[in-house]
Amino acid sequence: MSGQRGRDLIDSSGKALAHALAEAGPTYSKFGQAASCRPDLVGEGVASALQELQDRVPPFDHQKARQIVGKELGEAGQELLDTMGDKPVAAATLGQVYRAKVGGKWVALKVQRPGVMSGVAADSIIVRSVAGGLEMLRNPWSGERLIKPALVLGVDEFFSRLFEESDYLREADNLAKFAAIYGGVQGRTGGSRIVVPNLFRTLSTKRVITMEWVEGTRLTSNAVVDAADLPTLRLGIECSLSQCLETGVMHADPHGGNLLKTKDGLAYIDFGMVSEVPEQVREGLLRALAYVVAGEYGKVAELFGDLMLIPREVLDDAQLLEELTQALSAAANAVLERPTEGDGRLPELRFDRLIGALAGFAPRFQFTLPPYFLNNARAIGTLEGLAKTADPSFNLLSEVYSFSIRQLLTSESPGMRKTLRDLTYDPVTQKPSYRRMKALVKEAALISGNRKRRVLWDAAKTRGGRSFARRVLWDAATGADETRLPRGPTL
Repeated sequence: MSGQRGRDLIDSSGKALAHALAEAGPTYSKFGQAASCRPDLVGEGVASALQELQDRVPPFDHQKARQIVGKELGEAGQELLDTMGDKPVAAATLGQVYRAKVGGKWVALKVQRPGVMSGVAADSIIVRSVAGGLEMLRNPWSGERLIKPALVLGVDEFFSRLFEESDYLREADNLAKFAAIYGGVQGRTGGSRIVVPNLFRTLSTKRVITMEWVEGTRLTSNAVVDAADLPTLRLGIECSLSQCLETGVMHADPHGGNLLKTKDGLAYIDFGMVSEVPEQVREGLLRALAYVVAGEYGKVAELFGDLMLIPREVLDDAQLLEELTQALSAAANAVLERPTEGDGRLPELRFDRLIGALAGFAPRFQFTLPPYFLNNARAIGTLEGLAKTADPSFNLLSEVYSFSIRQLLTSESPGMRKTLRDLTYDPVTQKPSYRRMKALVKEAALISGNRKRRVLWDAAKTRGGRSFARRVLWDAATGADETRLPRGPTL
């Protein structure tokens, strides 16, 4: 079979699978959407075909949609009924969207599919029963479980998310929460801003939600961009990093159909899933990134417990911990491309390889990635690809590492301070190490594309940077433990 013929077969099979899942109902469509975010597992061709389940599923009957709007909103929804037309502009797994008017202004009216809740409830009972049966299977010779991942817990998590996403009042609360943090936020270079649509709370119920209509171009992987769009794409990456690493309030379904390039900047739409990333996970990710760049893979392995990615019993096994450290080193070599000395290039983070590298840990180390991490990793990967189209010199690692270093220098949490100490103090003498500090500054300068003196100056301008310098000078002069350092004024 020729390569082209094989690809055509995969494409047609993927499209047939997407169609079958869409016809089977919301539960199976959502499974398909989840699979579309894992090209490392299902293949690029199938993943691409399944992405159509995000907003191209068959619409339901228009008259039923009108009946739902009328029943939910009563007289208050009359203008919506008069202006919503007879065809939706988009149809997704749980509902479909109409363009309508409120007070003469265009709005997006989302209407829930009939029978969604009862269908999802019935599916949850069946799938949970099957998962429970699979968990009971054991090796007849050793007695060990054949399937180690906690399938029932995974099923419960999946369906709880599905029930949450089916409740449009919860989506309204999600939108308000996200808007309070990110609405109107500008990027570091100014100009572009985050756009969050206004909510019409009085025209929203469990089955109907009304929000401002946002005009824009979807940022799918094949979107047309140029150099003028780079500030908007950078803003999208900055915002994604902030959600995952800083605030913890994360749009958990940021696929290309939910990100729009607008005249004002970048718009987020569809807030059915907004996740809360625990503080220890946010901090752990920042610390892990700093350790990875420094080549401290053993410390990354130790952090995986804090990140809630690997069970503690795996990390407590010395042999497994050593194997995990070696696997992390191999994964870093696949994901991080370091240039040879003096060739003038910056290190590259191959984000397209990241999910595959992490997924390779799953069988051996019971490695699990939260859905919100996978979805946002894919969104960042899409934005990175578009940014490189607009500017081939764009370097994602520079953006990510700069963010990490800023947080390391400004945070006063014990964990972040420990990481900064690990990277700059001698592990044997516990004294400040000029060699390690020089290496850290050199690495930061190389990745950021700045001179070393600029890195030092930027650090000195932060309160955390000055505080760290004061601790280093104290420890170098007295040998005191930094935890016993007097809390005097920052120099």
